[in-house]
Amino acid sequence: MQRVGMISLADQLSMNSEEDALVYGDIHKRSTVNTLITDGNDKNGGSTSKAKTSSKSKNKPSASDIANEQINEIEAELQSARIAAVKSRWKNGAYRGAIDAKSFTLPNPGGGQPLLEDAACTLVYGKRYGLIGRNGMGKSTMLRAFAARRVGDVPSNVSVHYVSQEVKLTDDQRTKTPIECVVSADIERALLSEELAELEAQAAGGTLDSKGSVRHAEVLTHLSEIGSDTAPRRAEELLDNLGFSIELRNRPLAQLSGGWRVRTMLAAAIFAKPDMLLLDEPTNHLSILAVMWLARELSTSDTWKDRIVIIVSHDRHFMDEVCTDVLHISGAAKRLTQAKGNFSVWAKRRKEQQILFTKEQKQRQDEVNRLREYAGHGFKYGGSASQINKMGMKAKQADKLEVVLNEHAEELAALQEDVELPINIAAGGELDGYVVQLLDVGFGYPNAKPDRLFKNVEFGITSKSRIVLLGENGNGKTTLVKLIMGELDPCEGQVRRSPHARYALVNQHHADQIDMALTPLEFLVSKFPGDGSYEHMQKLRGHLSSCGVTSGNSTNASVKDLQNTPASALSGGQRSRVALAAVSYAQPHTANIP
Repeated sequence: MQRVGMISLADQLSMNSEEDALVYGDIHKRSTVNTLITDGNDKNGGSTSKAKTSSKSKNKPSASDIANEQINEIEAELQSARIAAVKSRWKNGAYRGAIDAKSFTLPNPGGGQPLLEDAACTLVYGKRYGLIGRNGMGKSTMLRAFAARRVGDVPSNVSVHYVSQEVKLTDDQRTKTPIECVVSADIERALLSEELAELEAQAAGGTLDSKGSVRHAEVLTHLSEIGSDTAPRRAEELLDNLGFSIELRNRPLAQLSGGWRVRTMLAAAIFAKPDMLLLDEPTNHLSILAVMWLARELSTSDTWKDRIVIIVSHDRHFMDEVCTDVLHISGAAKRLTQAKGNFSVWAKRRKEQQILFTKEQKQRQDEVNRLREYAGHGFKYGGSASQINKMGMKAKQADKLEVVLNEHAEELAALQEDVELPINIAAGGELDGYVVQLLDVGFGYPNAKPDRLFKNVEFGITSKSRIVLLGENGNGKTTLVKLIMGELDPCEGQVRRSPHARYALVNQHHADQIDMALTPLEFLVSKFPGDGSYEHMQKLRGHLSSCGVTSGNSTNASVKDLQNTPASALSGGQRSRVALAAVSYAQPHTANIP
């Protein structure tokens, strides 16, 4: 099969999302042909272009084929780095010094200006860092930079384990059970076990010399020291703490939902006990109990008291409990700042800085205005030479103060950039009676055990309902949503849906709902073409802006033009806003948001 768009792990920094790059290929090779908005000059109605596109696509591997190849290559590169770190530790011993990242630039995956310039930070063992900043400022990109060892002077004997927001399985991982995947994450055990098997094969064949016998004893001792025999039991305990049932622990990863896959990779990372643990939104797919366990594990376990942990998360309570320090990315100032304390301590300090700096800026502006008024008064109405000279001096003072004012304007923008953008979800009007009604509903998948996920379910949804579905992964929350949406039929009972209501679903995996090759504006046009008028386009733009998908601002460089940025170059949080905007534009009466 032809290899198209293959990339190394380090080159992932040229993309905003590793997972999206895997599925959709190189975002910089995106088609420039706009198939959604035409000017009416194509006499063939675009059929020629479509035919050419179709002809070309037949000669290219599918996105799935490209994704699988890239997944395998990247995982192999990461695995090689982990193996090299273990072997380097055997030779040089463990590294417990600080890791300095001095004067680095973080490139923008979507092109244009870098996300960070002349940034620096120092990572100390025993610290747990919360990496924070607005969506799209480069948090996930920076984690991948650390994983690829492109940021910081990471010694070769430091092991790094990175867990991304979404899990894409390699061919090898698809057939493994969660227990097998977790146990295999202990690279040192795997290497020693492989060497032991080779030595025992030599002994069985009578070719093991005295030197080999000594090494055989050393390997056995080393395996005993690291608790090799207890690895399967420890893996089971870890998976149990993350909510895995016995049946789920022994099911191939290919048969698990996305949430359980993320949990498996999280368990594998914790089991591996790397020197540097990088977690990108680890709580997204966890139940409340699993989040509580993870927070307790990272904050109280002796394992992580002499390791480095960097976390990206929107769960402020989790960040408060786990993090000892904060790394903040400022998009406006392109600066990385480091501070002690958890998120709440940082947020309080940040609020105080905002208030103080705004007050100082107002005082500077008032002083400039006063000096300008004083200086202009004499020239306008006349006066003595001494008065005019004095007023000229005031004008010069105003000029100098205005330079200071402009210099501090960037700092003020950086302090104010963390203000939350709006997110207004449009909804349909009220309807009488039930929008959806479940009557004695039962459902189960064929050949599943138990045979029913749930039964005897009865409840109704009205236009005023606000319902939260709680439960462990795999207990049927998404299945219940599909029954409500009419995508599945119940095994027993009845689901009544109002024919007058509009229904909408925000998919928990954005790649399944958003065309990553399109910009948010193009995507909305593809969903709601309307009459193609200027007024309709302005309405779409306004709706995207109301959901926090900005259109750029010529007077404020920190406000980015997200509406015309390919979705593949947007962050996970920004794509969430696009998905919500697409759903709410239809003004549904029932919106399901997993």
